[in-house]
Amino acid sequence: MKLRRLHQLDSVRGLASLSVLLHHLWLSAPLLPLLFVYSPVRIALGGHQAVLFFFILSGFVLALPFLADQGPSYLSYLLKRVCRIYIPYVISLTVALLLAYRLSGHSPAFNGSFFQAFWQSGFAPGLILEHLSLVADFNTYAYNTVFWSLVHEMRISLIFPLLMLTVARRRIGFNLLLCLVLAFLGSLGDLLPLGTGQGYHTSYSDTVYFASFFIIGALAAKHRSLLIALYLGVTTRTRWLAFGAAVLLYGYSKYGADKLGGPAGRLLEDGGTTLAILVFLVMALTSEKTIRVLNGSVLSFLGRISYSLYLYHFILILTLAYALREPLPGPLYALIAVLGSIALAAAAYYTIEIPSIRLGRMVGRRLTRAEGGETPPLRRAG
Repeated sequence: MKLRRLHQLDSVRGLASLSVLLHHLWLSAPLLPLLFVYSPVRIALGGHQAVLFFFILSGFVLALPFLADQGPSYLSYLLKRVCRIYIPYVISLTVALLLAYRLSGHSPAFNGSFFQAFWQSGFAPGLILEHLSLVADFNTYAYNTVFWSLVHEMRISLIFPLLMLTVARRRIGFNLLLCLVLAFLGSLGDLLPLGTGQGYHTSYSDTVYFASFFIIGALAAKHRSLLIALYLGVTTRTRWLAFGAAVLLYGYSKYGADKLGGPAGRLLEDGGTTLAILVFLVMALTSEKTIRVLNGSVLSFLGRISYSLYLYHFILILTLAYALREPLPGPLYALIAVLGSIALAAAAYYTIEIPSIRLGRMVGRRLTRAEGGETPPLRRAG
């Protein structure tokens, strides 16, 4: 039986992409009153939390075909993944390179302390080649800071079918222990010989760290029936308490972690965020009201364009900073940044993403026919 697409999870990804946009908007031009920033509504500005949400969602969605014995062959899986991630990425990189070349000599019209780190590298051949590889350890500040997460997305995608063998064969205790070990080792960062860390979170130790979140997502997919049963088995009051706790963990785990610092602080912060994300994920899978809201036309549209929104919003923010002679009034700048990013994302989705997705599906079907419909070698075991 063909897997049913969970469209509400696309909407969740769209909200996460919007959160990253608002996070960068806040960094470039703080417009919101401090009451908003320090209130629970601050979860809308959680850029780092949103990226962890991306990783857990990727693990969840990628795991479903393997868990349903519908996992493709490794080559088919990889080519579809490349078409889905890499082609739109390379085109957005090209756009960023051209704009950086054209505007890098300009002084930013506002918040120079924030923007001076970006678009100052010019056409550095070595750096461009590292960007094109998408798996190297490189300076993602150069052209588009959001690229750092795609480095890990691609690296972990390369080994995800192997991770699924462990997730499917082993009990939950073993898999959770594996997550803890990976997170601990990865959090040691440059103490391990796993990369120079010269980029923005693109070291190989960071990939080890973030792989644990893909596994968490895959485990949530494997045990989703249990999670849903737990949610349905408690009272409405308990569900509201869980939601409130999740909002607080998502928004404020960082404050407790800052006092510890180092690997322990990082594990505390992201551990609290992960618990919150799991609560939100179960709600998106189970709560009829939540599903109805997420499947509304506006959020569904935001979900469809989420990847392009993630790729292009920071390019537009940098363009506004370097192309303008004088800073815009704050509200007007925010309005242009948000609406312009959504418009750019929609254009990129229809002209770049959809053809890339169709190409990946076509390649996958042809490989499946070429394999004669035989059982793929990397499928769920046990």
